[in-house]
Amino acid sequence: MGLNRLRNLRDRASIRSQLTILAGLLCIVTVAAVATTAAELAKRQVVRETEDSLVSVARAMAYRLDQHMFERFREIGNIASLEPLRPIWRGDVGNIRSVLRQLQKTLPIYTWIGFAMPDGIVKASTGGLLEGVSVSQRPWFQHGLKGATVEDVHDAKLLDKFLRTSADQAPFRFVDVAVPVYGPDNVLEGVLGAHLSWRWADEVRRSLLLEQRGSPDLELLVFGRDGKVLIGPETASLSPALVSKVQGSGGLPVFDGTGYVSGLVSTTGLGPYPGLGWIVMARRPVSSALAPADILFFTILAVGLAAAVAGVVLAWRLCDGALRPMKALSDDIDLIGQNPDVTTVRRHGGSRDVLKLSDAVRSLLWRLGVAREAEHQALEEVVRLETEVTQQARQNEDYRRDVDENLGRLKRLADTDALTGLLNRRALMPLGEAAMAAASPEHPPAVLMVDVDFFKRINDTCGHASGDRVIQFVGQTIRAGLRDRDHVARFGGEEFVALLDGVLPSEARALAERLRADIARTPVTTDGGTIPVTVSIGVAFARSGAGTFEAVLKRADDALYAAKAAGRDRVAVDGEDRHAFGA
Repeated sequence: MGLNRLRNLRDRASIRSQLTILAGLLCIVTVAAVATTAAELAKRQVVRETEDSLVSVARAMAYRLDQHMFERFREIGNIASLEPLRPIWRGDVGNIRSVLRQLQKTLPIYTWIGFAMPDGIVKASTGGLLEGVSVSQRPWFQHGLKGATVEDVHDAKLLDKFLRTSADQAPFRFVDVAVPVYGPDNVLEGVLGAHLSWRWADEVRRSLLLEQRGSPDLELLVFGRDGKVLIGPETASLSPALVSKVQGSGGLPVFDGTGYVSGLVSTTGLGPYPGLGWIVMARRPVSSALAPADILFFTILAVGLAAAVAGVVLAWRLCDGALRPMKALSDDIDLIGQNPDVTTVRRHGGSRDVLKLSDAVRSLLWRLGVAREAEHQALEEVVRLETEVTQQARQNEDYRRDVDENLGRLKRLADTDALTGLLNRRALMPLGEAAMAAASPEHPPAVLMVDVDFFKRINDTCGHASGDRVIQFVGQTIRAGLRDRDHVARFGGEEFVALLDGVLPSEARALAERLRADIARTPVTTDGGTIPVTVSIGVAFARSGAGTFEAVLKRADDALYAAKAAGRDRVAVDGEDRHAFGA
């Protein structure tokens, strides 16, 4: 349907319109292809540059985190190892607290600094917090006894209740730095531990974002080595596979369809500071990252569409000039047949194709004139031949009709018993095979084998004419007792076969008994008087999926033999122990 409509539109449109439309479509397709290709290339370039930029920003953030932790790690280590301070750790609590307070005043990011003795009891601390409290179970103390250590971000366990000023204030989180402290005789005096507020990392993040004013939608997130977020939305996380990949690289760009372009860098430590394996993610929304590529695409598309419109207008003008000679030739051809004085066309120029076409039309018109004369002569000959053919066809039709009638008459003679007008054995056999092929288990075909009792005696005593009359009577009675779809044939002599199509076994038995009774109670009237006639009938049924029509006939014949043996004027059914019933 759509193809036919397109053809109709094409037939109604001029060549000029079609060429203009094709030129416009070609321009549009070309512009779309160029714009799409350019946009894809620009997108790849923008993504690559954005990824490189984000990896650089993440690397800068990771370096600042490492640098800051290195400086704190070094400060605490220096305080613990200063020779002038070694005697202080054994001395008065007030002196120790004064040193710690001075260090905290210098760097307020130290939320708490404390000195714990080897048994884990805090001897002195800033603000006196936790003094006298055991920290022996805290990881920073346990690891600090063995050497300088840094503990990852964690919630404040013991200090939270002292530091929070209100119940709705966010819990404090710390990064711990701890070093062992030795006295003048190199005897372990305890562990110096410092809790750095994790807020310093957020301040580092903010300062770096201020430097990136050209990217207002830039986000910086920090994750722990387990992939859980430390700075950023609580729902953010990294898969173990991605964590492993980042830690094994110097920087990993990620563009995975999550709506962001990201760059990930893992902290590696600095100098003696071993690093905590934090992962910094710098990311931007894909929509803003790809905005330059989108702008380029629409710019190219707009310029291309403008060029396409100009191309369509130019194509329209060029087609008008190129097709003008073709239109003149078309007008000349259109006059032929309308104006009897016009029998040919002028030669038209303008292009080699138009000149060739006009010459071809002139040659065609000349050949048409010659052909018209030949056509007139041929038409007269056709009329003559048509008359002869019509006469011959009429004769052939009469002959064919006679042949068909003779063939039909011969077929009827071949399939019909001459004495009774019933089918003969030859005609019944294919009907029986067809009934066997179409048989159903519920309604199988049935065969009645009917034989006139003592027929030889009738022939011998009453004559062959009376015998023929008996045969005709029996055949007519059987035919009259069957349904229209059933068949009956004379198989030879005094024997008849009835083919019942789709009957119940009980119906077949009842029909056979009725036929036997009808024949027995009706004597045959002949020129020599009346002759009592009886028949014996054998009944057999087709068996589903087994046997042929010949086999059913054989079983019906066996049943007929059983009826004869039981005294004649009987009906016997195959498969019922040769039981015969009747008069």
